[in-house]
Amino acid sequence: MMTAAFILRVSGLGAEDDGKAALLKLRSFQTLSCASPFIWLRLITVMDGFKYIGTLQICVGRMIKESGIFFVLLALIGIGFAQAMYALDASDGHTENGTLVINNMIQGLLGSPDFENAGNAINLTIYYLWNVFTTILLLNVLISLFSSAYDDVTNDAEAHFLAFFAGKTVSMIRAPDSFVYPAPFNLIEIVLVAPFEPFVSKATFAKINRVVMSCVFFVPLTLIALFEAFVDTSKGWYMRNMYDHVEDGEEDDPSVQNPKVDDEGLEICRVSFDELRQSFPNTRQSPEATILSEIQSLSEKLQTLTTMLEELKASK
Repeated sequence: MMTAAFILRVSGLGAEDDGKAALLKLRSFQTLSCASPFIWLRLITVMDGFKYIGTLQICVGRMIKESGIFFVLLALIGIGFAQAMYALDASDGHTENGTLVINNMIQGLLGSPDFENAGNAINLTIYYLWNVFTTILLLNVLISLFSSAYDDVTNDAEAHFLAFFAGKTVSMIRAPDSFVYPAPFNLIEIVLVAPFEPFVSKATFAKINRVVMSCVFFVPLTLIALFEAFVDTSKGWYMRNMYDHVEDGEEDDPSVQNPKVDDEGLEICRVSFDELRQSFPNTRQSPEATILSEIQSLSEKLQTLTTMLEELKASK
């Protein structure tokens, strides 16, 4: 749409007739105005790194795919009813504007039917049937399709979002190009770097890329590093807590692992901290790694048992 608006605007500037130039300017402005909703919807892709926005995009995409059967049924039924209503309108020997029939059908589909323009009883009956088919049957089919698509995505939202994010990440990798300039720095690549590629060797071209990227990204990366280090320090608190030495309440302190009770004859736990910790799952490993570790441990025990049995048989 933006390209069409640009072409219309350029054509209007080059038109010799003032009336034609004004008309092309108006059409260019109208086309550009129609592109406004799609430009704002495009901003959603900027925030699809968040799980909620990404899952929402997946749901909408799945709903659009699932609505295919609805539009097929709507097209078939719509063609039949449009032909019937147009034929009934032409049965008296003259026809009105055909767009009026289409307009009335669309209004009925959107829930605002105009029964006053239906005419005679037969036309009104056909118009009633059209509203029954679209409002009661097809729209409920569409709602059920949307509901099933939403349930399919939300039931396994984590896996769908990870697959969506991984696919988008892979699609942004311009293999085998290892020097990627994100927008708007790609304009610098087009002007300063890309023209030299056909005339220099790969090593020279890589050196040019490194020099240009160092000059371009030095200031932004420096500002980001200073901001994260001195201004927005909340994101690195866990790293500082990990390496900072805390005198009170150390995890390895025996008084913390096995605290004493003031009342005589009482204790918090009769099992020592080391024995209790052995029964805890290893949270540093994933469930798959824990299962593999247990299988390996069991395999070693079986191997030891097999060796002992062979030694017993050999001794006999």
